[in-house]
Amino acid sequence: MLSEFQTLEARDPRRMHRVTQAISQLLRHQFLHVQDRGSSALLEVLLRPDVERLVADYFEVAGYRLVVRESEGWAGILPDTEQIGHPRMRIDETLVLLLFRRLWEEGIQEGDVERYGSVMVTLNAAYDAYQDMVARARRATLGINEFKALVTALDRRAIVHMGDIDDELEDMPITIRALIATVAGEEFMAHLEQLLAGGDYQESETEEPVIDLDDADEEEVA
Repeated sequence: MLSEFQTLEARDPRRMHRVTQAISQLLRHQFLHVQDRGSSALLEVLLRPDVERLVADYFEVAGYRLVVRESEGWAGILPDTEQIGHPRMRIDETLVLLLFRRLWEEGIQEGDVERYGSVMVTLNAAYDAYQDMVARARRATLGINEFKALVTALDRRAIVHMGDIDDELEDMPITIRALIATVAGEEFMAHLEQLLAGGDYQESETEEPVIDLDDADEEEVA
């Protein structure tokens, strides 16, 4: 594999630089989206079959699978749970991820779909929906600032995009990207819905269910 990287660098140093940037971005944030600053060129280089194979082999050694979805404008790495086990998430992080998957699905069903299969909501509307969800789960509600911090973490991973705040409305737009359907697949949803129905929560870390890419592939974006 090292020789392949060396060959690419000798043949096309500029492309090799982009490959290095793409790998670095995925290592730091797990995903990249074409609409984020500087990511368009990185996704473009990953769309080349020879580069995609090389980068996929690189991450496979570390126990991750490279996923590239040109139609949805993103690329990312997902853990191969047979090699490195299931990732772990705090309950509040998991609930917010579930919330945005639900809001994305609602937008898709209503036909409110933006480019690359994204759905627009606002921070206040999302927080209202979050309060309703955790009330049914008999769990303490996060304050708006704590909730916003978790949304910001999803923004850093390119799962959502937070727009500029409207000082007059004290609100901001949030773009929920189609990759939410892959990050929170059907098995993830079913497990969390079961927990919500039973209210069976612990304050310690909870193991995230296996991400089912096959289920995510079946999601149709209008």
